[in-house]
This record gives sequence, C-alpha cells and structure tokens, in this order.
Amino acid sequence: MRIIDDFTELIGQTPMLRCKKLFPEAPAQVMAKLELTNPMSVKDRPVRHIISKAIARGDIAPGSELVEASSGNTAIAIAMFGASAGFPVKIFMSELCSVERFQILNAFGAKVVLTPGVEHTKGARARAMKYCEDSGGKAYFVNQHSNPDNGEAHSTTTGPEIWEQTEGKLDAMIIGLGTSGTFEGLSRYFKQQNPDIQIVAFEPASSPVYSGGEMGKHKLVGIGPGFVTDNFKRGEERVDEIVRVPDGVAFEMTKRLARTEGILAGVTSGASLWVAEQLMQRPEYAGKTICCIICDSGERYLSVEGLFPADNVERMD
Repeated sequence: MRIIDDFTELIGQTPMLRCKKLFPEAPAQVMAKLELTNPMSVKDRPVRHIISKAIARGDIAPGSELVEASSGNTAIAIAMFGASAGFPVKIFMSELCSVERFQILNAFGAKVVLTPGVEHTKGARARAMKYCEDSGGKAYFVNQHSNPDNGEAHSTTTGPEIWEQTEGKLDAMIIGLGTSGTFEGLSRYFKQQNPDIQIVAFEPASSPVYSGGEMGKHKLVGIGPGFVTDNFKRGEERVDEIVRVPDGVAFEMTKRLARTEGILAGVTSGASLWVAEQLMQRPEYAGKTICCIICDSGERYLSVEGLFPADNVERMD
C-alpha cells in the first residue's frame, strides 16, 4: 500500500478498460482510458504541468491568484491545486454548467463568477482575461485554451501510457474538442509513433465550430467552447476526421456505460464511446483497436436534466 505526501502523486498511470460489456459483439476492439481515476479528471494532468512550469519560470509567485475560464474540469483541477499549494483561485464559468461543479469549486475554496450561458466558454474567457489585465499583475491567467504546456502534458504522459497499454497496436484515437490540449498532445505523439493512426475528433452537433459551423447551444459540457482554440490550430493538420455528436446520443451512451460496465461517467465520455461505436461499424475497422477517453465521473452531472433521472424509485408506507 502506498503512502503519499501530495495529491499530485495520484495523477496519471490510469487503467484501460476493454469495453466488452458495452459492445459485446463489436467487430473492433474498443478501449477506454479511465481518466476518471485521476483525483478528479483528465484535466489534472495539464493543470499540474501548466502550474508547475509557471512556478519554475517565476510566472507565479506566492500569493498569486490563479484565474481561468472553464466549463468545469480544468477549473476543478486548478481549485484542487490552489487549495493544496496555497494559491487563491477565481474561475469564470458559464451559468449553464452543472451546480455540482460550482459546489466542488467552492468546497476547494475557489471563487466562481458565472457568465451568460449564450456566450459559452468564449465569453467567460474574455471576462477572465479582462479581470487579469486589470489586476495589476496579481492574477495569473492559466490560459488553458492557448497554453502549449496543456498539450505537452498529454504528449509526455497520456500518450506514452496509451501506447504501452495497447502494445503499440493502436489504429484510431478518439478525442473531444474542448480546449483541444488533449487533441494537440495526443495527435502529436501518436502521429510520431505511426502516421497511419487515425485521429478522430468530435464536437457537439449543435455547435460545430471546429468543423466550420456556427456556435450554438448544446449540453455536452466539457467540449464545444464556441471558438477554435490556439491549441487546435497548432495541430489542425493532424486531425483525420471530426464527428458531430448530437446531445441525445451522448446522453444515451453515458447511461449505457453505467448500466453495462458499471462506470458512472460524464457526457463527453458517452459522446466519445458513441463515436467509437460509429467507427467500429465501418468495414475498414474490423479487427482494429479504437481508443477513447473516459474523462471524469458522472457524479458532477447528476443535476443535468435528462441524463440520470431518478425514474425507478418506489416509496413504501
């Protein structure tokens, strides 16, 4: 049994699940990287990397306020790090995010500023940047949507872990487009290992900005920020396909995951698995290995309408 001195020692080295119960007759092998087994989510990796490098460079000093615009998981990771390292944290977040996220952030001592839902993360980010500009150097903007350290965290940790777990026999990697740090890092790493590995990205069907559409309202919290990030632009040539995922199918797959594999995950995980299901039905993927990411726990989505309804409850008098 391990004894640790800091929660950051728990980040990474996450297990991989063969999704045999979810897809019992799949013509391809679907593997899911269980990033929900990090202390909080997949975003623990880039936040640790970004903050550690900023401290090493001297960009963050004792007492600096950590500021970010986030739909949830990066914010939670920053708040967790801030609580552990003694940094105050302020998060700008769309009012459409689930109440559980606000509660988790407040539990870590972070301040939350809710911004209009119609602006998505794009609006929250603009407000966060303005706040930092007006702070007189007291606030540090983490800048997850543009910071190259975001992607570097995944090219140096997540990518090599997946490569080892699949024994280098990976044919397609499915990645959600939010900040696109995961996309930038994994696409770089896997294309270096084997240029034939297909990088299949996905985004909300009702807000398909990355694939050239217009920003719109969607329920896939964690992806679809409403603008094309710098992280994505740095790796755009490495994307082989972008799939547009409707909210409804992502919700249904998230429920299926819970009721077959016993894993309660967030909606982007359901979206990723739905994309995997579409790929495995193509003849060219027969016998191939497809990998996706289970980003976070479904417990922070319990209040999302229509996702996990309490529809099988009886009362006894």
